[in-house]
Amino acid sequence: GGDGAKEGTPEQKAKAEAKKKAKADAKAAKKKANAAAAPAGGAGSAAGAAGDADVVTKLNMVVGLIKKAWKHPDSDKLWCEEIDIGGEKPRQIASGLRKFYENESDLEGRKVLVLANLKAKKLGGFPSEGMVLCASNEAHDVVKFVEVPADAVIGERVHFEGLEGEPATPAQIGKKKVLEEVLPLLVTNAEGVCTYKGEKAFLLSNGQCTAPVGEGFHVA
Repeated sequence: GGDGAKEGTPEQKAKAEAKKKAKADAKAAKKKANAAAAPAGGAGSAAGAAGDADVVTKLNMVVGLIKKAWKHPDSDKLWCEEIDIGGEKPRQIASGLRKFYENESDLEGRKVLVLANLKAKKLGGFPSEGMVLCASNEAHDVVKFVEVPADAVIGERVHFEGLEGEPATPAQIGKKKVLEEVLPLLVTNAEGVCTYKGEKAFLLSNGQCTAPVGEGFHVA
């Protein structure tokens, strides 16, 4: 009948479908192979294929020591800090924490966790080269520093059990909107341990990172 002529015989249709499926399978296999072959530090394709399971490994969260802190001259919200994260020179970072920590002595000499692979940006005219991580509640009226073990090594990077990956560059962090994707997934558990998705603890070689808060506080 006319219909058969239009659509081709069932056999031709089946062949065409099989061809289409083979093509799609080959494409998927190639994508998978590319992801597996990409170096750990590498190509965005690896991250894309892996989904958000390891997006957290793109963050370079390292132990820092606040060497010096001073009040920003033009902002009543900002602390300016000089933080040793193990590099040649300390990082300068601005944090909007004056409401929660009033004195220099609350900051100076404190070990903190620094998100170190962010593009420098000016906060109140002060070039800030990273972010000091804190745990805060939804209302943002309780904010506490993330705490590292007392003997944590300056410059050591946080890792997560079973997840591996090199940190993204500051440019990639901005371009791929990594923070928008991952920050909502960083939360404290009932013991105040900082976690990824409530499951995997922020780990250092000598213990976990915590905050003196309850469950469900966001780490940022």
